Amino acid sequence: MGKGTDMARESAPDHAQLIDDLKDQLLIVLIKRLGGNVQIPVAEIDDTGQDLLALKVSPDRVVHLVLSKKQ
Repeated sequence: MGKGTDMARESAPDHAQLIDDLKDQLLIVLIKRLGGNVQIPVAEIDDTGQDLLALKVSPDRVVHLVLSKKQ
């Protein structure tokens, strides 16, 4: 994960930094929505290799996150 961001670092470092910052902010928001205290087993984190996360910002400034499986 993050390979696309890493590829952008060389030609568009400001863009890559914005993506990194957005990911940090999204994580904070999601933890807040889950009550502010989340415990996740490392095995669950390690088991995300087949998952893809798509992110889109709609014109009404709403962030849409969609989880799917790699094909």
